Amino acid sequence: MKPFSMHAVLKYRKQLEDSAQQALHQALEAEMRLQEAVFRSEKELVELYTDLQQEQIQGTTVDRLRLFESRIDLERRELETRQKELSKQQAQVAKKRQMLIKRSKDKKIIEKLREQQNAAYARFLEKKELAMLDEIAVLAHERKQH
Repeated sequence: MKPFSMHAVLKYRKQLEDSAQQALHQALEAEMRLQEAVFRSEKELVELYTDLQQEQIQGTTVDRLRLFESRIDLERRELETRQKELSKQQAQVAKKRQMLIKRSKDKKIIEKLREQQNAAYARFLEKKELAMLDEIAVLAHERKQH
């Protein structure tokens, strides 16, 4: 009674775990790019406010102030959009991380099952060997008596 080979199942679980790792890695990279974009937008917004303040101190035209205000509004909207995208991406990262954890647990379960199966098979073979040795001993004992 040779046990079912778990090699194919284990290989499949490993492939699932690897693909989950790749998906998490890609999601983390996308999150990092979005964080950098948010940082750049925040920096640009700070610079615009600083420039606007300088313009107001030095004195400027109304048209120039309107241009600054429209540019600031545009940058704020971009920042909000990027922050929303970042939040969505962070949710994706959490989802991918949970999937990787699940895949890893599934693989570990199969590995444990394989170990238990191999141990059970080894015990079965040992019992069978002991039974054969007992039978040989009984046959040898019967020969000596005759």
